[in-house]
Amino acid sequence: MKKQYEAMFLFDPGFAGDLANAEQEIRRIMDRAEAEIVLCRRWDERKLAYEIAGRKRGVYVLTYFLADPSRIRGMERDVQLSESVLRVLVLRADGLTREHMEQFMPSERRTESHPEADEGERPVRRPRTTVAVADGDEEPAPDDRTDTATDNV
Repeated sequence: MKKQYEAMFLFDPGFAGDLANAEQEIRRIMDRAEAEIVLCRRWDERKLAYEIAGRKRGVYVLTYFLADPSRIRGMERDVQLSESVLRVLVLRADGLTREHMEQFMPSERRTESHPEADEGERPVRRPRTTVAVADGDEEPAPDDRTDTATDNV
């Protein structure tokens, strides 16, 4: 039975400068995991807190998808083997509706400017999620997790 997940992909900016390249790589990874993409959008390009594979900047792409829990481990392995994806974080996203997903996606206004410049944004309470762990078991995420559009990812 397929479950709903949220994945934040971190790409090499040279590769993901054109969003089509990033989307094609995500589709390749999702196809191998027999996952169905619900929503996929570029989040932002940012300076990294520390170098990853010699890169000082990265492009974040937020993706919501449906997949069998047993396929997540293989998907993460495919990401490790990919030369263009630097990192991925996969979380269970049960209970999120399409409207919630859209709410967490960056607006066009924020992608033009830096999100840190937007002041006065109200925090958005997200429904409780669970963290997918390597052995296929799940553990609950903290209940008090609050996200805003201005948080660093």
